[in-house]
Amino acid sequence: MPALRFFTLLLLLPVSWHIAALAQDYSPDIKDASNEGQLAMEGFQYPAFMEVSLWAAEPMLANPVAFGFDEQGRMYVCETFRQQKGVEDNRGHMNWLETDLSLTTVEERLEMFKKYLGEDVANYAKEQDRIRLLEDTDDDGKADKSTIFADGFNDILDGTGAGVLAIDGDVYYTCIPKLYKFRDTNGDGKADHQEALHHGYGVRVAFRGHDMHGLIVGPDGRLYFSIGDRGYNVITKEGTHLVRPDTGAVFRCELDGSNLEVFAYGLRNPQELAFDDFGNLFTGDNNSDSGDQARWVYVLEGGDTGWRMYFQYLSDRGPWNRERMWYPYQADEETTAVQPAYIVPPIVNISDGPSGLVCYPGVGLGPEYKGRFFLADFRGSSGASGIRHFAVTPHGATFKFVDHGWFIQSILATDVDFGYDGRMYVTDWVDGWEGPGKGRVYTFSHKKNREPENVEPSDVIMKFNFNDIENHELTHLCEHPDRRVRQRAQFQLVKNNAIDDLDQLTDLRGDNIARLHGIWGLGQLLRQGKATPDRLIALMNDPVKEVRAQAIQVLADAKSEAAYSGFLKAVKRGSAREKYFAAIGLGKLQKAESQAALIEMLNENRDNDPALRHAGVMGLVGTSTADDLTKLADVSSHESVRLAAVVALRRMKSPQLAKFLNDPNVQVAVEAARAIHDLEIEAALPALAELKVTPKTPDALLRRVMNANFRLGLAENAETVAKLAAETRLPESLRLEAVEELLNWDQPPNLDRVINIYRPLPQREPGLANQAVRNNLGGMMSGGAKLKTQAIKLAAKYEVRDVASHLDEIFKNKKNAAEMRVEALSALDAVGAEEIRQTLETATKDQSDQIRATARELLAVRAPEKVTPMLGEALEKGTRIERQSAVKVLADLNSEAADEILLKAIDQLIAGKASPDVQLDLIQVAERKESDAFKTRLATIEENRDSGDPLSAYLECLEGGDYARGVEIFFGNAAASCRRCHKVNGNGSDVGPDLSAVSKENSRKYLLESIVAPNAKIAKGFETVVFAMDDGRVVSGLVKGEDEKSYRLMKPMGEIIIVEKDKIDAQAKGKSGMPDDIVKQLSKSDIRDLVEYLSTLKTPHQPKGHE
Repeated sequence: MPALRFFTLLLLLPVSWHIAALAQDYSPDIKDASNEGQLAMEGFQYPAFMEVSLWAAEPMLANPVAFGFDEQGRMYVCETFRQQKGVEDNRGHMNWLETDLSLTTVEERLEMFKKYLGEDVANYAKEQDRIRLLEDTDDDGKADKSTIFADGFNDILDGTGAGVLAIDGDVYYTCIPKLYKFRDTNGDGKADHQEALHHGYGVRVAFRGHDMHGLIVGPDGRLYFSIGDRGYNVITKEGTHLVRPDTGAVFRCELDGSNLEVFAYGLRNPQELAFDDFGNLFTGDNNSDSGDQARWVYVLEGGDTGWRMYFQYLSDRGPWNRERMWYPYQADEETTAVQPAYIVPPIVNISDGPSGLVCYPGVGLGPEYKGRFFLADFRGSSGASGIRHFAVTPHGATFKFVDHGWFIQSILATDVDFGYDGRMYVTDWVDGWEGPGKGRVYTFSHKKNREPENVEPSDVIMKFNFNDIENHELTHLCEHPDRRVRQRAQFQLVKNNAIDDLDQLTDLRGDNIARLHGIWGLGQLLRQGKATPDRLIALMNDPVKEVRAQAIQVLADAKSEAAYSGFLKAVKRGSAREKYFAAIGLGKLQKAESQAALIEMLNENRDNDPALRHAGVMGLVGTSTADDLTKLADVSSHESVRLAAVVALRRMKSPQLAKFLNDPNVQVAVEAARAIHDLEIEAALPALAELKVTPKTPDALLRRVMNANFRLGLAENAETVAKLAAETRLPESLRLEAVEELLNWDQPPNLDRVINIYRPLPQREPGLANQAVRNNLGGMMSGGAKLKTQAIKLAAKYEVRDVASHLDEIFKNKKNAAEMRVEALSALDAVGAEEIRQTLETATKDQSDQIRATARELLAVRAPEKVTPMLGEALEKGTRIERQSAVKVLADLNSEAADEILLKAIDQLIAGKASPDVQLDLIQVAERKESDAFKTRLATIEENRDSGDPLSAYLECLEGGDYARGVEIFFGNAAASCRRCHKVNGNGSDVGPDLSAVSKENSRKYLLESIVAPNAKIAKGFETVVFAMDDGRVVSGLVKGEDEKSYRLMKPMGEIIIVEKDKIDAQAKGKSGMPDDIVKQLSKSDIRDLVEYLSTLKTPHQPKGHE
């Protein structure tokens, strides 16, 4: 049948599935059933041996974030309807950023919302998140029943419900600020028992999507989950206070919520967690949109991967980029030199938007996929997104990346998992970032049955009541190819207290995977006090290395005193993996006599293996006092040992770190400085401030020495900083930083200058830095133009009159940069130089338009009547800089004469005669002014706009922008986050189009449209389309080119075809990955500056080296 009729017929088909009664008081925007989900499959790219099927689509579900299966094969889906309707993002509320950075509890966040939103805060409770239950009741391979399992998640403090896990009748759900547990006791598909296990997650707003998620049960039978960098402040059931309001973390607890602990921290947004067959925990962690890359992380117990959310709001991300914290360990010479030792670096950089994650469970695809991970890469548009797959292999005590590739492409996947039926399930967000009211679930299955012969299928086994299975049968199930079946059998054996059967599993020969389940099961019982450690201790001497390592690991987890001698032996003579677990165990046993063995291990490691260094640090923290560790400052200890001692002292927040500041090894000294400064160990701060530095002092150390002086804030500290500003042998960037500190000395900002943490200082006595500036200003004038310019600002701020003659020379030397001469002129005005008025009047005739404009601005304060006609002439005949300056100064004068000039200019704007580069300035004046004359004209301007054209409201942003500010917005503005997706000349991300030559063939109007209406025209190669042809065919792909008659389309497997437009019956296209609301995050001035910068990009980037 013709494709158009096929489209129409699908739209008209009756909805045949059963929809259970929904919450009567809430009806979110969910789109009607259509053929779109079916058609979208034409655009997917996936292996030829796979086949795809649509399992469920809207209105059965919408905006799916994550999902999980119960033992019956039913799917629980997290749906969100609160994106930017209660689940907010600091980029859209930069006015509250500093307050957000100061928050320490979720209750404070509520107070912040009330303060900034007033009564409007109630709007945050209008929409809900919820859990939907989907079922295939007739086993035809498609969902046919949809029920709302739990809803009402719309508290003002609630975040996105982003994690769900069903196990043994309980359903766990992560929704900031709580971890929930539900149960359906009557089998109607709806939760009728609800319990909040914890409260206090999501202290800050941070970024949308940085939620609470990652639910998974580990091989130890505990519940693991994660939080993004919105932080946490939680009191456990046992009364322990867990607080880190500024970073992401992985937690674990028992299934009843007890014994909650932080397993690892320092993550940015570890959206999903995955255990491999050997109990190793991994996550994909997102990048910070600053040219850094996302990371594949081996999650180590107690590990800190280094991210803090306040880095996000530094334009260069501070230490995160400067100290290469996101690079893999020893990635190159520079990384080896500057990367902090206190962090656990990633294994590899991969992905752009790591989201859903699963380790292949062992069934569905065949043995060649054993141990492989599947990671959803969410990049805002289907054309750029999909499912990646890759593997890792052991490398010492950690892992290395082996290979990777795309498994599925062209789907905006949020989550991926394998059903018990062996099929891969993928949730499709469909479009954009906020939730389009649509959602699909697709299955990808192998065309051939890849299940091992004579093995009971997983979906059949998992439906059994495991309480009815005999122990000997459970032990057989521990050898099943499906890890989930093995784990379920292990947990049942533990529940049955089947010690002998678990023992028998460990007796199996060789590297049989069931042996590990026996070990883990015995470890669970040991932790519960129901088993002795004897059998596990014996396994510490097993001929199989992995068996030994796992035995050590569970004994360490249980803090088994009886394993102490075995830990010592392993630390000394075991494999790297055994040493790792044994060192962690020694730390937990806290015996001082084990220090020597740990030091020996660290000495032998020589910082070659970051996991071993971390384990050694954890061991030292548990076994040592600060005094013990300080003794290691003796240079007779190897630098690797001293470095580990410093990191251990950091974890203790010990002032004795100061003793390592003068270590002969620069990395040890820098590490001590990091700890003292970043954690603000006040007792050690003076020692850091007094540290002698040289031109060879590393950037990381010098910045912290300067800032320690800035924070102490006394006159002698100002002298230290001023001398550094005047030191010509230092890099100019650091001298500039010193000048900036002096400019802020009297009124220090609330945010730390190095790491950006909210760290306010008490009020200071004015003038403490005066003498230091006077003593060293001459040296500061020796340097580049930017340094001289900032030094001139210092002279003006501190009214250093005795440099007036020097300032006059700088101003009069027309070879100096205009910016420097402007600052010199402003400084002369500030210090009240002789004959300043005459100087200003002369400057109004200078050859530089910047000087002329500045002179008029300064003269307006001293002689407003005289300058008014000059400003009128500049507005009429001057350059862009002069015209924009004139409008600003005239508006500030608030005189009749000035207003008359402005009104005349606005009349010209209405008549279409005003210069394009000053239109925005004039409209903004009309918006500011209160008089009827201005209000009437403003109304006329708005009436003249074309309501049908989205560009009409922004046409005044086409011309007149500031190039330098445009660069700053593109690369540094947190609200815009342009380089989150785009790259210019090799700097940025590959998610969206490379903009290096964007204006070569595109007009300013196109550039403006791409910002304010991103879906009007999608860049070639980034728009996914589906065409229904008049001969019944359906074709899809990425638009690579277009002319009047045809499209050049790249099909999913890379083939380029020509599609003639007159043979297309119908078409559908995906949305741009660029957020629809980006324009809301920018002022019109920002937009104008951004257009100005983009309009200069005309040359394609030529990559160099290994870019």
